[in-house]
Amino acid sequence: MRIVLINPPHRAIGSRVPGELLPPLGLLAIGGPLIDAGHEVRLINADIAPMPLPEIIAQIGNAEAVLIGHSGSTSAHPVVLELTAMIRAAYPQVKIIYGGVYPSYHWQDVLGEAPQIDYIVRGEGEVTTPPP
Repeated sequence: MRIVLINPPHRAIGSRVPGELLPPLGLLAIGGPLIDAGHEVRLINADIAPMPLPEIIAQIGNAEAVLIGHSGSTSAHPVVLELTAMIRAAYPQVKIIYGGVYPSYHWQDVLGEAPQIDYIVRGEGEVTTPPP
């Protein structure tokens, strides 16, 4: 399967003040087992610059699944909602999977407000995501 992992841009000032960005450790923890399981995996780290949403959309290409997560998932959630709506409009066939602390605890609310999101991964995704 062709999978794109997206670390979305985080617009909160707290992620810009220190001058350092945290690596997307959760996505990296998921990406390794997916690669080991034989999937083609790419990471779009859109939080670095931050990357404009249309540029993220253009980089998704022929992915079959898009996995989105952010270490600052509560404050990144509004961006995720906007980004996933844009992904769904541009790639109606792609599966959109969202994980992190915020969606783990608020999965019912997220799925209710964002019908474009197909699945929520709750907890540690490196065990949940790859097939057995």
